[in-house]
Formats: sequence, structure tokens, C-alpha cells
Amino acid sequence: MNTSCTQHIRYHISQRVRIILIILICIDRHRNTNDLLPHGLRMTDSKIALAHEFFAGNAESYDNVVRLATFGGDRLWKEQIVQCLSTPTRVLDLACGTGILTFTIAEQHSKCDIVGVDLTAEYLGIAKQRAATIGRSDIQFLHSSAENFRNAEPFDAIVSSYLAKYADLNVVTANAASMLKPGGLLLMHEFTYPTNPLVARVWELYFPILQWMPSAQLRQWSEAFRGLPKLLRETTWVADLCHAMQQNGFTDIHIKSLSFGTAAIVLGRWIGD
Repeated sequence: MNTSCTQHIRYHISQRVRIILIILICIDRHRNTNDLLPHGLRMTDSKIALAHEFFAGNAESYDNVVRLATFGGDRLWKEQIVQCLSTPTRVLDLACGTGILTFTIAEQHSKCDIVGVDLTAEYLGIAKQRAATIGRSDIQFLHSSAENFRNAEPFDAIVSSYLAKYADLNVVTANAASMLKPGGLLLMHEFTYPTNPLVARVWELYFPILQWMPSAQLRQWSEAFRGLPKLLRETTWVADLCHAMQQNGFTDIHIKSLSFGTAAIVLGRWIGD
């Protein structure tokens, strides 16, 4: 066997060894994700675990990354959510994060009583600081999962942005029905996989490009940019939410497609007992 052939074989063996090592590292990281979860949450809820993997340790950059990654579309989507609220007096924002949607509602409805709930304490800390800075310490920010949150005082509207792909929508919808006033609004906004083939091609290229953009803030989100495409290809959150709403007494259910089918708003009203 000549020297070049031997080198060629060694090269391919070394490449395979590297691939095996990478797979083992990824398995080990996945196995250790439990250590990052709050007490009482285990990997049995894979979507909650995935959310923690995507969002742990990057709260400071969240607002800028959302703005950059959506080319400013996130702000327009939030404004469309607020336009659906009419004149609410009490609103619950599930998975509020750093409070982007919460404060957008507060800007438009200054007298509205608002409660924000999120699973990640780091994000809530930023939201609380911001509330104090703008003089809206009356806004409550509470640490809880969307599925576990309960509140005795009813709401006019319950909203969320970027929660639906992670949540148990049957549980969230049933809980929403128990916390809404008769005629109250449930609205969820989330990314969707585009059905238009041309848009889908651009969409498929978009996340790899984000991973290689020369931005330190975007690099913090490389794990999310790798995992989100698969999650969004597989999610059936729109159909699941509509079904859950119907099962829990919601009527006047509407789907609003946004930005060439890359996001959607689903909303419905609870008719009451």
C-alpha cells in the first residue's frame, strides 16, 4: 500500500473518530441538561428542557437578538397583538420573558393591571428592573411555568408570544378558561413553518446564516439557532391550539398569518360557564 493511500485511510478514520466524539459530547450535554432545570422539573418534559437549553444565560442579549433576528418584525407583531386587546383592564402575559410584550401593552393601556409570568428567573429580573425604571412597579412579574400558573382574580385577556411551541396547550388552554372573565380573550403568537415553497427555502437558509453572522450576541444563541428549525418544522401548535380552544369552550377562533407565513396569531374568546 503506497503512502498516499495510507494517509487517505488515516484521514477518513480520524474524521470518523471526531464525529463519534462530537456525538458523545452532545449526548453528555443532553444528559446533563437536568442539572439546569428548576427543582421538580426533569427531562420527562422535553419541551421545557429544550426551552431552558435555548434561553439559559442569555437574558441580557435577548431583546437585541429578537430585534435583529426578526429584522424588526417582532415589534410589529407585538403591536398587532395589542391591537387585538381593545380596552382591557387586566391582562396576563404568559412566558413574558424580559417583558417586551408586557411593556408594549403597558404603553398603550397605561391604566391596565398587568401580570407577567415566566419560567426563567434571569429574564424576570430584567423585566422587574425595567418596570422600576419606567415607573411601572405596579406590573407584577411572577416566577412560574405557564402550565402551573393560577390566579383567583380573573383577566380580560391572556396573551403569549413564543410560548406555544414549548407548551402543553391542552393544559394552558384549560387553565386560561378558568382565569378569564366571560367573553375574555386568549391570544397566542408564535413562529410557524412557511407553507410557500419559495419562502420555505429562504427560511431554511436563514438559521444557518444567523449562526455564522459576526455578532457576539448572536453567537450566544447558536444553540437555539441550531435547534429551532427542527422544532418549528415539527410543531403543530396552530392546529393543536385551535382544537384545545374548542374543547375548552372558546368560540370566535381566528388564525392570523404573519410575515409570509413565518409566524401566526391564534385567538379566541371564552364564552363562560
